[in-house]
Parts: sequence; C-alpha cells; structure tokens
Amino acid sequence: MASNLKVIIDNAQIKLKIPSGTRMLVRRSCHAALQQEGYDKQAVISVTFADNEMLGSFDGMRVSNFEAPELIAIPENNGEENLGRIILSVERVLELTRVYNRPFEMGIVFASIHGVLNLLGQFYLDQETKDAQMKKEALVMSQMGYSPLSDFETGRRR
Repeated sequence: MASNLKVIIDNAQIKLKIPSGTRMLVRRSCHAALQQEGYDKQAVISVTFADNEMLGSFDGMRVSNFEAPELIAIPENNGEENLGRIILSVERVLELTRVYNRPFEMGIVFASIHGVLNLLGQFYLDQETKDAQMKKEALVMSQMGYSPLSDFETGRRR
C-alpha cells in the first residue's frame, strides 16, 4: 500500500538549513501515514518547507483553531490523484521540538503524518477528534521507530 505515492518537496524558505535526510523522512512519514489508513490509490502530495511568515500567509485556509501551528494542509477536492499540499514551517517545527525537548527529526515526522491525515479529511475539530487523531499519529510514529510524546500516547492536550 501507499507504494503508488509520489511526494514532491520544495524548500521555499531560506532562514534554516534543512538537515540531510529530512526530505527522506518526510517521504517515509507520508508513506507510513497512508499505509496506516489503508490508502492504496495512486497519489501525489506536495510538501513545501516554509518559514513562519510564509505559513502565516496561508492562515485563512485553516480548518479549525485546533490545527497544528506548524503546518497547513490544503486538500485537493477534484477527485484526481493529487491529494493536496502541505505547507510546513520548519522554523516552527524547530521551535516546538525545543519546547518539548525532542529531536528535530521527530517534529518533522509528526508534522508530516499530521499533514497527511489532514489531506485525508481528518482534522482536530474538537477534543474528541483531536484525541482520536493523536492516537493514530502516535501509532504511525511508533511504527517508524519514534517514541511518541506521552501526551500523544494518552491523548492529553499538548
């Protein structure tokens, strides 16, 4: 499953150097999230590395106030193989990983998985949907070898 996925990555920001291997982590995360969800159609996901300012220009596209502050996912609703676009602020990911004392790679994995679930129509609309999605995210992270934050495992607010 998810072997028919193409992930196109663009680095539109210049504030931070993208660490070696980050693009591969994003691709692996997208594949793992789609596989966990049983998605087996041909698909294309576009991921743009942005900074906080760039991400802010897309704020009007957020589905809810519960959305992850480090990314915005813009699903395609035309029935084509293009699932949509994830705009990911590497600047914000770095800030959050410092706050939670986690490696940058773990933040990128989480954001990528979260973005894919958003593209599939899963959003933090209320605490119940947030808890359910966080459990899915934690499961995919664990399968990829990342120990999720205890908040993800228990479904508590972060």
